[in-house]
Amino acid sequence: MSKRDKIITVCMILFVIIPGGISFIAKIASYFMVEMEEGMSGFALPFFNYLFIAIGFICLFVWAFFRGHFKEIDRPSYDMMEMERSFEDSDLR
Repeated sequence: MSKRDKIITVCMILFVIIPGGISFIAKIASYFMVEMEEGMSGFALPFFNYLFIAIGFICLFVWAFFRGHFKEIDRPSYDMMEMERSFEDSDLR
């Protein structure tokens, strides 16, 4: 990973992922505040939906990061083109 790529990654984390996480936490806190004040139990289901989806995305992001999927972003497109060529070659035979 080049120095430029590292800088872009850090900027994305600082300016996209962290503010998104903070706004998500603020949304969850507002759900709890409304539920505490008004006793509305209808907010529990969306809360757990948001929570499980967020946890799933975080797990996928961490898994992809540690597996090195962000090192060569263009590599999957080249792999798909090579697979397409091999399928075309096998169809011609």
